[in-house]
Formats: sequence, C-alpha cells, structure tokens
Amino acid sequence: MTRFPAPAGRVAFKHLALALAAAASLAGCQMPGLTPLPQQTAALPPPAVPKPPPEARGIWIVGSPALRGTIDQAAAKYTGGPDTKPHLDARGTASGFRAFCGGVGLDHPDMVASDRPIGAAEYQRCRSAGITMTEYGFGPKRFVYVKDSHMMAVPGVNDFVASWGQPGKPVSAPTAGS
Repeated sequence: MTRFPAPAGRVAFKHLALALAAAASLAGCQMPGLTPLPQQTAALPPPAVPKPPPEARGIWIVGSPALRGTIDQAAAKYTGGPDTKPHLDARGTASGFRAFCGGVGLDHPDMVASDRPIGAAEYQRCRSAGITMTEYGFGPKRFVYVKDSHMMAVPGVNDFVASWGQPGKPVSAPTAGS
C-alpha cells in the first residue's frame, strides 16, 4: 500500500488545532508572579474606616478631600461643644459613600462629603440598609449628605446642619450614574 503525503491545507489545520488546544489549556493557568488586577464593583462591602474613639467621636463625616475646606469653614463657625466637634475622614467620595451606606447608629458615619451627586448604586445600597438622607448643596460640585436618623439621635448633628443656614432636600432615586 502506497501512502501519499497529506495535503498542505490539512497539515496546517492540524497545527492550528493543536495551537488552539494548547492556548485553551493555558488560558486557565496563572503564571507565577502575575496576579489579576482587583476589580471594583458596586457590591463591595463598606471600607474599614477607622471609627473614632467614643470620647472623640463628635460628628463623623467621611468623603472627599476636595470638601475639606468647606467642612473646616463650617466647623469653625459651629459653636457646639467639644463632644460634638465635626471630624472629616477624607478618603474619597466612593469609599465615603460605602462607609456612609453601611448602616445607621454610632458605629457608622453621620454624613458624607461628596464632590458629585450620589449615584444610583450608592443610593440603592443606602436604601437597602434602611438609610434615608437629606442633601445639602455647597456649590456645583460640593454636596453633603446627612442621615435623617442621625439628625436627632447623634448629639450636635442637627445643630451643625442648622448652622449652615440653608435648606436641604430629601434624596430620591437618581435616574443615572453609579
């Protein structure tokens, strides 16, 4: 029996099939020293924002460092006692909203200082935790959101908000953004 060589197209097809099989088997492997980049999603748990000690808690504000001047000016005008002194933990708007929307009570921030309006996913996270809030605008890209439940429950929050001399508006579901 005489064997004839395989046509060139058939050999190329076999090589392609072998290469694809090898690539598919390696696709699930992780190369040593390479780790995938972390991906941020809206479902992240609240960040570990250091809780102030009880004797220094005061009014706990988290959020954007861009609002440090605004918060510091409002705090300088506020005549509350030392136990109601406002403190801003400025680690960023997104992490501020995650901490703010983590829950209510003294273990959670009273306010979030934001350099943008609240996003739809952040709003849903807050609503899921039973949080209603009021928005105060300090300019086109400066907002402070206050938990309604903390207005009367946390000493000084209501008086600090009143010292701003401006009305807030209840926050309803945003139509876009996250």
